[in-house]
Amino acid sequence: MENSESRLKRIEAITESNAKAIQTLSSDLAEMKRNRNSMYLLMKNLTEKMGQLTIHQARSYELIESLDNRQNQLANQQQQLIDIIKIISAKNDN
Repeated sequence: MENSESRLKRIEAITESNAKAIQTLSSDLAEMKRNRNSMYLLMKNLTEKMGQLTIHQARSYELIESLDNRQNQLANQQQQLIDIIKIISAKNDN
């Protein structure tokens, strides 16, 4: 009988230990899933931010191109004014 009770106690101890291990593993698994979901959310946010950055970069390049075109127009107008002033100066010198 002693052997049977001892054996039963060992089985109960093993069962309890296994139950604790399963509970711990279940908690770890739940935490890993939460971490994974958080990581996916961060990746989604990062991808969205990168998309927004790309859009803003494209707009910046368009603005720079527009400014460059405007600068060229102003440089051409300045050259035309210089040419007009030269013509007027030349007529006044005669």
